[in-house]
Amino acid sequence: MKNYWRLLNLFAPAWLPMLAAWLFALLAVIGNVGLLAAAAYLISAAALYPPLGSLSPAIAGVRFFGLLRAIARYLERFASHDATFRLLSRIRVAVYSALEPLVPVAAGGFRGGELFNRIMNDIETLQHFYLKVLLPPLVAVFVLTGMMIVIAHFAVDLAVLLLAGFVCSGLILPYCLHRVGRATGCKWLQSRENLTILSADSLSGLRDLLAFNEAGRQLQRVNLAVAEQSQLQARAVAQQAWAKAAGSLLNQCTVAAAIVLTVPLLEAGRFDGVYFAAVVLAIQSSFEAVQPLTVLAFYWNESQSALHRLFAVLDAKPNGIAVGTDRELPADCTLVVENLTFRYGPEREPALQQLSFDLPVGKRVALVGPSGAGKSSLVSLLARFWEYETGSLRLGGREVRCYHPDTVRETIGIVMQDDYLFHASLAENIRLSRPSAGDEEIWAAIEQAGLGAVVRNLPLGLETVVGEKGYGLSGGERRKVLIARAMLKNAPILVLDEPTAGLDPLAERELMKWIETMTRNKTLLLITHRLTALERMDEILVMEKGRIVERGTYEKLLRQNGLFYQMWQLQHDVFSDGTGSADSPS
Repeated sequence: MKNYWRLLNLFAPAWLPMLAAWLFALLAVIGNVGLLAAAAYLISAAALYPPLGSLSPAIAGVRFFGLLRAIARYLERFASHDATFRLLSRIRVAVYSALEPLVPVAAGGFRGGELFNRIMNDIETLQHFYLKVLLPPLVAVFVLTGMMIVIAHFAVDLAVLLLAGFVCSGLILPYCLHRVGRATGCKWLQSRENLTILSADSLSGLRDLLAFNEAGRQLQRVNLAVAEQSQLQARAVAQQAWAKAAGSLLNQCTVAAAIVLTVPLLEAGRFDGVYFAAVVLAIQSSFEAVQPLTVLAFYWNESQSALHRLFAVLDAKPNGIAVGTDRELPADCTLVVENLTFRYGPEREPALQQLSFDLPVGKRVALVGPSGAGKSSLVSLLARFWEYETGSLRLGGREVRCYHPDTVRETIGIVMQDDYLFHASLAENIRLSRPSAGDEEIWAAIEQAGLGAVVRNLPLGLETVVGEKGYGLSGGERRKVLIARAMLKNAPILVLDEPTAGLDPLAERELMKWIETMTRNKTLLLITHRLTALERMDEILVMEKGRIVERGTYEKLLRQNGLFYQMWQLQHDVFSDGTGSADSPS
């Protein structure tokens, strides 16, 4: 129930359309009851051949209630869907806001397909909460109250019978369905999420499945998941059908009982026969208000399961980074790291230990080391995806904690090794860093990135769609598009994290030479485990196990015969094949 109260709080901005929807739904049922009762009375009264003028009120009533039912039903649909869409909008905003601090690093422990299912399917499931769970009971209570007051004027026994019929249809039957179908609804939603996760994994890893001839076995897993979901869905639909049938049966039983109770009253002269059909049809048509309650339990269980998963996302713990209030860019963008320590969890070994260096304006620094040395962890701290434990990380003389994370990200342009290219045009992908940029500025960034000749040779130029994850481009071209995106941002500090990842030695060397030319007179932090074309870096920091173990220029580090030299020697032995592709020590 706690989750439902939290959900109701999200309804606050939509209280007016909710109130209007309830009122129009009530009027629609009243219109239906009045239409059938007035029509029945008109036919019964006309059979007695009264003066035509005495039938005018009944004729007017049929017209009035007929129009009221049609208009109110339309307005009820309009208002209820408006309230529902407002609710879904607020839930989506809340979920996306909760995901923002989670996704950059670990997504709060959720898998991609799992998040997709919760963002799409579970939120869509909640559209039934207001339409099928919250609104119908409110309408049924008011309809029952009004009908009992009216029918009690004719016979108290009929009012009690109506109350019993509503209780059986609106309380006992939904409760029984809730007990029977609770597990089915939860299992069905869980199977839907499992199928979404399995489908996402299958599509993402399709090339690997084909390469290892595992596509058939994976297809069998998907088919089993589809069969399970179909079976559970069929069971849920069957339960709804039985519930609706039982509700209709209770309706007819109530009508039959009303006839049985009324006949003795007619024989005793205690009930005017002209009202007999009107009262019976009014009882029958009033069940329009309680009929939706027969399947309320199914939507209750479905909404409860969806809410449980959505609030698991909303309640997930972010990384707890300090969010400062300063949004003004610093005048001096010198970056100073002093005794910085960071770990990914209380039980984990430190990823960074007592790290210290400075990056003044215009300086180019390379951060190198073997995989797992902590280089990318530093990038995550600079991007404000994680919070450091101790030490200092200052930008312009102030701790980065003082700035709003968006301000830090505006100051530092980062190209990470797993940056994403969308299934969109080149222009859209590059413009991501500065949406207001015009085509001339995009072309300038492309020329800076060394992509000018490539783009001009494309049939559609800037409008060429690069494909999902940029698969329409070569590895080197993808990296240059990402760098062009960072260049368009024109941030004071440029951070390149493994810019040559996945490239062959020749393409790697060409790209590094281009980066060396492009970043002259710029503040650059180059992070790499490859030692290609680092000769012109102002300083090289060598990391191992989260610490800086060596620092100096390229030539100085080679002469020390330390870790840097060992890395260079290893790479030289691997790639030196007589082609001259490996660097030579000075």
